[in-house]
Amino acid sequence: MDKSKLKNLIFIFLYALFTLIVLLCHEIWADEAQVWLVVRDLNLFEIIEHVRTEGHPLLWYFLVLPFSKLNLSVFSMQILSWFIMSTAAGFFLNKTPFNTFCKISILCSSAFLYWFSVISRSYCLIPLLIFVLAWLYKKQKEHPYLYTLTLILLANTHIIMFGFCFALMVLFMFENIIKEKNKKAIIPFSLTTISLSSIVVYLFGSSKENVIVQTFTPDFSLNGLFDVYSKIVFNLFGYTNIFMNILLLCFLLFVMIFLFQKDRKIFFVYLTNLLYQGSIFVFVWSILPQRAFCLLFVCVFCLWVVCESKTKNIISFSIAFIFLLTIPEGINLITKDFKYPFSDGQNTAEFIKKNIPKDAFILSNYPITTTPVSAYLPKNQWKFYYKGYNDFYTYTIWNKPIPLSFTPVPLAEAMKEHKIVYVIMSAGAFYEDVKPIYTSKNNVLTNQERFNIYEFRR
Repeated sequence: MDKSKLKNLIFIFLYALFTLIVLLCHEIWADEAQVWLVVRDLNLFEIIEHVRTEGHPLLWYFLVLPFSKLNLSVFSMQILSWFIMSTAAGFFLNKTPFNTFCKISILCSSAFLYWFSVISRSYCLIPLLIFVLAWLYKKQKEHPYLYTLTLILLANTHIIMFGFCFALMVLFMFENIIKEKNKKAIIPFSLTTISLSSIVVYLFGSSKENVIVQTFTPDFSLNGLFDVYSKIVFNLFGYTNIFMNILLLCFLLFVMIFLFQKDRKIFFVYLTNLLYQGSIFVFVWSILPQRAFCLLFVCVFCLWVVCESKTKNIISFSIAFIFLLTIPEGINLITKDFKYPFSDGQNTAEFIKKNIPKDAFILSNYPITTTPVSAYLPKNQWKFYYKGYNDFYTYTIWNKPIPLSFTPVPLAEAMKEHKIVYVIMSAGAFYEDVKPIYTSKNNVLTNQERFNIYEFRR
């Protein structure tokens, strides 16, 4: 084994070990728990119907499904995302043309050390698939099926990647069918077109059935657009100021100008993705750190495929610079996750298992935030009742009424039918004159996932 491979192997081992240690200290929160509960508690056809209302493609749900159906714990989903990110780290170290400093900078970023490896969501698939696409880009004529399959998989990770995948599909058509007249590319292109079209058909109009997306109000003023940009900066670096705003803007402009000079086709991909993701942030969804980092990973892709020996250093150091700026926030996040519960769902579930009967009637004041509790409870043994659903639930049902604020529970009505009623209240909501039988500590990082549990007897 040569020195470079040995060095990469050591880096991969250290990365995997460190992120696994952080993962062992992390309690899943609502967005992570939602996926687990949907695939655990629904059959295949119900999953397909439900996920459409969440506005997500199905790939991550199908990957998690076998683990849930085998009655494994939710930790298996966390291990899956950790394994995928460890694979992405190994692939990146061994295949990228960038220098070692750039490689280590990306692996030490808050994206790799925390947001994509520790938080178990579909985003964990994106770095690996982007890296594989970059590696295959210049080999697409020899491996059109492998290239387009990777493209299809990436499109099915999250809607945030659709614009990027669409641009690459158009470029594949131009390069291989129109320009080269390669008949072997027609079938893989057709399959890609069908796949991306099916995503549009599947998700079309789903935002109208999602009560949270419906409450998202676009602001097209200059102040509104600047606020969106500032939120991107904040989600990448943990804080925002005029200096950080200018730094990110300079990096994005550098990439744009560099690509325009080096390769107009990749410039088209970059610009399409920039406009698409910007539109998503303005029109559809709020900004999360993982979504903001998708913008940077597309930059990595574009610079990877145009990288040459003459430009290797300038590309490597520019990428390293922007990812290095995220390291302090990564250290901050990891330190907090070591010291405090990310969510109190796991502790609350342990209390319920030990102190509340399995057939107990448990009222909830807000279904979104209790999903982490349900994820740590055994299937079909404890469920919460929410008046807005008029039914018991474990996962959030997005196309049914959900209040924008935490609402009182119909306690008096429930007491007429049940001798003992338990009430679980989220976000620290409480009854002033009643002592709870369980109270979360105030140091929970996700404030809305602090719980009070009350017991009422008739």
